[in-house]
Amino acid sequence: MAEKTYTTTEIGRICDVYPATVINWIESGDLKAYITPGGHRRVLRRNLIDFLKKYNIPVPSELNSDRKTIMVVDDDPEMIQLIERTFKKYEDYFALTCVPNGVEALLNIGREKPDLMILDIVMPGMDGFELCTKLRSVDDMHSIKILAMTGKKITLDKSLGHYGIHKLFYKPFPLLDLVRAAGKFLRIELPIPKKTERAAAEVGSD
Repeated sequence: MAEKTYTTTEIGRICDVYPATVINWIESGDLKAYITPGGHRRVLRRNLIDFLKKYNIPVPSELNSDRKTIMVVDDDPEMIQLIERTFKKYEDYFALTCVPNGVEALLNIGREKPDLMILDIVMPGMDGFELCTKLRSVDDMHSIKILAMTGKKITLDKSLGHYGIHKLFYKPFPLLDLVRAAGKFLRIELPIPKKTERAAAEVGSD
């Protein structure tokens, strides 16, 4: 799920100004924007919100979202589809972005930091541990909650906490457990039955 973008016309409607005024904001450097290959101006949601807050313009409800953002990193497209299908029932609470590898995950995180990540440990190229290590090297990324999965027996030379992993699931496991864990670590009360989760390595709940 890509970050929401807005046209100059849409921003004009939101701010109750003419599109030409929005263009002036962009050209003056006050409002960050980028140009599409077709030559159209587009503004990322977060940049629009930053602009509104900077100039004390009320942020409309359509720009604010209480949904928590989750990034899923897995090279298995079938697994991604299953996770998307499982979280679909809870789309009022979570917004998912899915990427196939660690490199794309880092690129996406550079644009918009998720509240939580669900990642597979064993992936070609950059594996889950390497991805976590890179994230831990950046102070601003320490707040990301991480749920990890693996279908293989792994031997840890360091604790899960060292990698910033909050919980490790061993496949197979009920995918609804991912939803429960996301709710737990993001402190969201979800309308799903409570149950004892299957054995999974776990570190602190903060």
